[in-house]
Amino acid sequence: MEDIVCNGCSLLCDDVAAGVSGKTVNSLGLCKLGHMHLETALTHSVGSNEKNLEKVADILIGAENLLLYGWTHTSNEAVREGLGLAATLKGKFASSTDMGAMKAMAHSIHSKGLEIDLEYVRNNGEFIIYWGADPSESLHRHPSRFAVLPRGKKIPEGIESRTIGVVDVRQTETMKMANHRLIIHPGSDAELLNIINSELEGKSSIKGTVLGIPGSELVGFISGLQKSDCTVIFYGSGVVNSGNHDANLTGIAKLVEALRSNGKEAYALPMFDKPNTMGVIKATLTGKYETNSLQRLVAGEFDTVLIVGEDVLANLPGPVAKALSNTKIVYVGPPGGLTDNRALVSIHTMDTIITGLGTMTRVDMNDIQFKKWKPSKEDVTIISTLIKLKELVNKKKS
Repeated sequence: MEDIVCNGCSLLCDDVAAGVSGKTVNSLGLCKLGHMHLETALTHSVGSNEKNLEKVADILIGAENLLLYGWTHTSNEAVREGLGLAATLKGKFASSTDMGAMKAMAHSIHSKGLEIDLEYVRNNGEFIIYWGADPSESLHRHPSRFAVLPRGKKIPEGIESRTIGVVDVRQTETMKMANHRLIIHPGSDAELLNIINSELEGKSSIKGTVLGIPGSELVGFISGLQKSDCTVIFYGSGVVNSGNHDANLTGIAKLVEALRSNGKEAYALPMFDKPNTMGVIKATLTGKYETNSLQRLVAGEFDTVLIVGEDVLANLPGPVAKALSNTKIVYVGPPGGLTDNRALVSIHTMDTIITGLGTMTRVDMNDIQFKKWKPSKEDVTIISTLIKLKELVNKKKS
């Protein structure tokens, strides 16, 4: 087996290995989702794309209102090429970070120095809180590699040295490992945060049930916050996509600041699951980015959409997916899926886990370099396809 980097989720695990013997795929360290992703990627068959390159270039040049969309499953280098292609074609560049992640990262919580890397969490995180996040569904190795189970420099006994809290609207698998389980009504995150912050400031007194949470459970949770020397809050889609993300994130920021005012360490980190969400955000947060692409799609403003790297039709909200299906779809990425099947023309590429080329940005904003291994086929990558497309477009337009 050889060392690889897994792009099955935003953890981008670089401590794993894989090998292929005949039709059998063996892996070491990969979670179930990562192993399934690798097996699927190895089944992709990619042939010649020359004729389709010509067709795609002609469609893009002929577009009246073009959107370049997707990107969170591509490398940082591919994102940069995509931005260049958008400029060449005078098209709009957007991504699936539109569904919550981009707005969350633009919030002032991320200008207050609240982030740290996951290695720091492993070594120092004493009270770990998953708020509206369930890693058992998406980021399988988050608890086992970084936040709950592993031993660290200041956490010598691993989980025995940590306190775990989970706040969610339902019972989750992650709650099974938690010391504190707060099940709240949907949309009440900000209200609960205000109560916790008031309690930490000595401005309220919890009596009886609060927002459906037994008073004793909430008092125990707050007591854990007060005792912890290093608290890390991991917030997920339940916070970001609840329709009240601004108030929720403001409440989390105030909680972190309240703990810090008492001489404690405290941090807040997102739990986005798509592999290169952070790379796309880093490349586009201050650039020329179409911030209302989904609304414009529903309004029927785009006649042509180039989708790169991911099966967006499988994940978009119904009205957006329906509107997208009414456009000319051109797809560049690994074969298979609703988007590939619906596309007018597709250019198939190998998955980054196979090509082992380029970098992606982990959920904690650290860039991870991919590793080449034997099944690599460098000539059918997304980035090489985008480069060829840009050259072909320039040639046809000149």
